[in-house]
Order: sequence, then C-alpha cells, then structure tokens
Amino acid sequence: MSYVVVGLIAVVSGVILCFGGRTVFRIILSVWGAFVGFTLGGSLVSSFTGEPPFTTVLGWVISVLMALLFAGLAYGFYVLAVIIAIGSIGYSLGAGLGIALGASGTVVVVIGVLAALLLAGAALATNLPDVLLTILTALTGAAAIVAGIMLVVGVAEPSDLTETSLRDFVVQQPWWWTAMYAVLAIAGMVVQHRAGRGESMRSFWPAR
Repeated sequence: MSYVVVGLIAVVSGVILCFGGRTVFRIILSVWGAFVGFTLGGSLVSSFTGEPPFTTVLGWVISVLMALLFAGLAYGFYVLAVIIAIGSIGYSLGAGLGIALGASGTVVVVIGVLAALLLAGAALATNLPDVLLTILTALTGAAAIVAGIMLVVGVAEPSDLTETSLRDFVVQQPWWWTAMYAVLAIAGMVVQHRAGRGESMRSFWPAR
C-alpha cells in the first residue's frame, strides 16, 4: 500500500510539472519541492536505519516533515525555489550521466551535485530561459508520471528510484514504458508552449 501512495504522489506531481510547468510555476515549485523533500526524507531515514524507504513510521514522519519544509521554502522564496526545482533536475541528469559512464556510489553523487549546482547557477544567471524550463519540466514530469505508474502497478519499488535518476530508470525499462515517457514529454512541451504563448515566464513570478 505504501508503494501505491508514493506512486500516486509521483504521478500527481509529474502531471502538474509536465503539463503546467510554465503557467503555474510557483505552485509547481511547491509541489515539486514537497516531492523532493518527501523522497529525500525517506532516503535519509533508510540510510540510517537500513530499512527500505517508506516502510517504517519514522520514515513516513520524516518524509512528511521534509515535504512540508521544502514546499514552504519553495513557495516563499524565489531563489530557493529555483535551486530546489532546477537543482533537483540537474542532479537527476548528472547522476544519470555518471551511471551511463560506468560510475557508482560516491562518484555518482558528486557528479549529480556538480550538475545540480551548474544547472541552477546557469538558470539564475540567464533568468531561467523559457525553452529550457519547458523542456526540463516536461521531461522530468513525464518521467515522474511513468515511474509513479510503475510503482502503483507493482513493476517498481521506491528503492529502485533512489539508485538512479527517474529518467534513466524509465528508459531502462521495456520499450512501452519508454514510449509512454516520450509521448508524455512531447505532449507536455506542446501544452506548455501553447499555454504560455506570448507571455514571459517572469510575469508569473512575484517581485522580491
């Protein structure tokens, strides 16, 4: 049952991120921040207790608290929101690259952190280009949707998703999962582009 709950959270977060990344960005950041905090909390407790993620009361309590903390920070502070959202995407891409190059363990984590810092810094320096944001949110949202569905139907476990990035995990599966990911990502890009046509991304950010 816990896997189903985690899967549903991933699906909901992924749908919002994939199809609404440009137009409801501040809310997206809060939802994505909550998802990042939730999964991070579960992974941290698992690393200390040795138990699988989300299988203990302590794991769930810490995960929920981390989710609320990250969601609150993401909603209230623009800079932290950008770091959480874009940084998590950068980590996912960097870790995936490290795994593709044959790295493992600490090396993968280091590559992921460096990629997170570089992507977040570039995004802030360039005022978060619309095209980059649309592509990244659509790709990451689509991966979260597919991974969430896999959790719900019992094809994957939360521990599978902590060992690699969502995107790399999805594309390593049978072709129909990869095809679903590709269709969702393209659809997300198209929907976001049409919804935000003629508007700048910065028009949705509160002045700070």
